[in-house]
Amino acid sequence: MKKYLFLVFVILGFSYGETLDEVLSKALESGIVKGKQYEVKSFEGEIIKAKSFQNPEVYVELGRLISKGSSSLNLTELSVSQPLTLYGLRKYRINEAKSVLEAANYNYELFLNDYKAQVYRLFFESLYKKELLKITKQELEFSKSLYDFVKKTYELGEVTKIDLFRSEKEFNLAKTNYEKSVAEYRESLKRLSSIVGFEVSDVEGDFYSLKDLQNIDFGQHPEVRFYQKTIEALSYQENYYRALSKPQFSVGFITKEATKSNYESGVFISATIPAFYRYTGELVSIRNRKLKYENLTEYALKSLKLRYESILQTYEYLKQQLDKIDREVLSTLEKQLQLSEKSYKLKVITLFELTSIKNEYFQTLRFKLEIIDTIHKNYAEYIKIGGQVW
Repeated sequence: MKKYLFLVFVILGFSYGETLDEVLSKALESGIVKGKQYEVKSFEGEIIKAKSFQNPEVYVELGRLISKGSSSLNLTELSVSQPLTLYGLRKYRINEAKSVLEAANYNYELFLNDYKAQVYRLFFESLYKKELLKITKQELEFSKSLYDFVKKTYELGEVTKIDLFRSEKEFNLAKTNYEKSVAEYRESLKRLSSIVGFEVSDVEGDFYSLKDLQNIDFGQHPEVRFYQKTIEALSYQENYYRALSKPQFSVGFITKEATKSNYESGVFISATIPAFYRYTGELVSIRNRKLKYENLTEYALKSLKLRYESILQTYEYLKQQLDKIDREVLSTLEKQLQLSEKSYKLKVITLFELTSIKNEYFQTLRFKLEIIDTIHKNYAEYIKIGGQVW
């Protein structure tokens, strides 16, 4: 057992820990992020398609004449026509495609915010487990030192067997807690590795450093801008269908057989007149989709502001509680523990009193870590709604 613990101490003491900057930089080059980037780039093809003109339409008519003992195949008519893109049809299609591309970029930013928040959260969860491991190691060392002292004094006949059993129990419990902390730290690194797409064997950073929350311009938030750009694209699409409901013209060239082996040629203009169906169904659908995104825009603005206010209030409250623990609780408990250890060795207090103070001190240290961990969870939510990582 001692050999096992020694190896763990050595590994943790000399292993290279990756910082948040290093982990996040590598994560932003991972397959899932690259995949999202190519998903956005795929919309560039829609702009190219919108800029291209319609292909000309070709009509060919062939006639086969069959008589007794002979047959022939003759071209009787050939026409080539080019549809005209009038009423701004091409412009509406191009602008719609550009708006869809911009909306896709904002959707990508929204994904990045969420992804960075996940990485930040799991990184600081690992850092929390690592700090917890340090505390359990400190508690283990204290319990081991106390057990060795009690064992020696018991052998000299200065303490009862009850004290020996109590100190041994505290030492064994400290060993169990330490082994549990080692396992939890390793498990947290696996969770972090699974989200970033590469193995993180150790993390390094200042767990106790807390950043201030900055104001966020929610009018430019990716979610809000995504809805706005989608509405813009739908407006161009609406104009496009309105233009299609007008007569559509084509110009072309035609040649046809007038008499045997004699052809006539000329140019023509043709038009389609939408006398009945004028894309009413498409226009109704677009109008309702625009109303949907207009309502989502309004909802997102209100929701984001409320979430920010809630995060800010919780953040400030937790920092106050943390300051209170440092000033009013931990400093007193630390002095009390040092004094109690000396008092027990001088036989002024009992082992029960000493272990009670020891347990209270280390429990308070854990509670402090829990508060800081909650603050980092809160900061991850801040990143998710558009806050900066650094």
